[in-house]
Amino acid sequence: MSENYDAIILGAGINGVAIARALALEGKTICVIDKSSIGSGASSRSSRLIHGGLRYLEHFEFSLVKEALKDQKRLLELYPELVELHPFYLPHYKNSKRPQWMIKMGLWIYSFFGFHQESSKSVKKEDFLRDFPLFRQKNLKYVYKYYDAMTQDLALTARIAEEAKDAGAIFKENSKINGIDLADKEILVSCDETLLQSPLLINATGAWIDEVNTKFQLPSRFSIEKLSGIHLVIDGLLVPEPLILETQSQRIIFILPQINTTLIGTTERVETANIDEVSVNEADVNYLLKELNLYLEKPLVREDVMDVFIGVRPIIKTKKDPSKMSREYKLDLHQLGNKQLLHVYGGKLTTFNSLANKALEQLKG
Repeated sequence: MSENYDAIILGAGINGVAIARALALEGKTICVIDKSSIGSGASSRSSRLIHGGLRYLEHFEFSLVKEALKDQKRLLELYPELVELHPFYLPHYKNSKRPQWMIKMGLWIYSFFGFHQESSKSVKKEDFLRDFPLFRQKNLKYVYKYYDAMTQDLALTARIAEEAKDAGAIFKENSKINGIDLADKEILVSCDETLLQSPLLINATGAWIDEVNTKFQLPSRFSIEKLSGIHLVIDGLLVPEPLILETQSQRIIFILPQINTTLIGTTERVETANIDEVSVNEADVNYLLKELNLYLEKPLVREDVMDVFIGVRPIIKTKKDPSKMSREYKLDLHQLGNKQLLHVYGGKLTTFNSLANKALEQLKG
């Protein structure tokens, strides 16, 4: 049995479903294949933030921040029930390695790039300590507040997938790809018991992209660094609103209120194992607890952690330190006669709309 499509997309994460929606809305017949379920990879294991990336300004990634904040504005308008603006608090303690002028300048630029009306401002220490009573007063120098957005990552991915389905896209979840043949007049993908044919194959498998390219011998120009990040789930609310803290190594951790729990993350560990073999490292759990406890009046212990989940981010490989690697994405298009192969490298939850639009532009030439 065979099926013909205008495009076959590998991977039903946020970028795969967004590209599927964009192509389907143009009247293309689309088939999206995933070895698991929609959004089951990194798209459901993120920090659940729709943000521009305040810390990316340190590395002068201004275009990425502007693009992400533009996408944030669009998502706030389109999905107000899924994407909400929140005040984020940034307390500055004596041990902070970032000088005050740097923080003020970064927040000013971030607010300037933002497309909503809320701007950053300073907060009185006594007001902060009243609202965040679990945090230490000692060595607290000043507090800033700015605005970013939060979402439910899996729910947002599922919504975009539903819109793609409404536009005609077909999804094959929990499906196994047995082979990919680029040699024929069309690209042939053997999926379960079906042979799929298309002039266009889009590889949006995220952190699995190198493994897919190796297994099926797909030509590619880039490779990724696999950075795992864990999140701790604490029973109860530690904070009324999102909070950002600086670690001793000058990284940042988020403390995010959920409905009846608190989310704490994240870490950055380079992984060498295959993605399906990556698991939580207990040292990372202890790291997050240790860094957070520097700021709490009453320290958390391991027993306070009710759950831990891990996701792997596909960062385009460079020689930089992992925490300084760019979060920008790249679209790697290969013209194979009358056929096209497009790889999606990198990307983040916030920028899926821009990524999908650029993918369409590149495919049109």
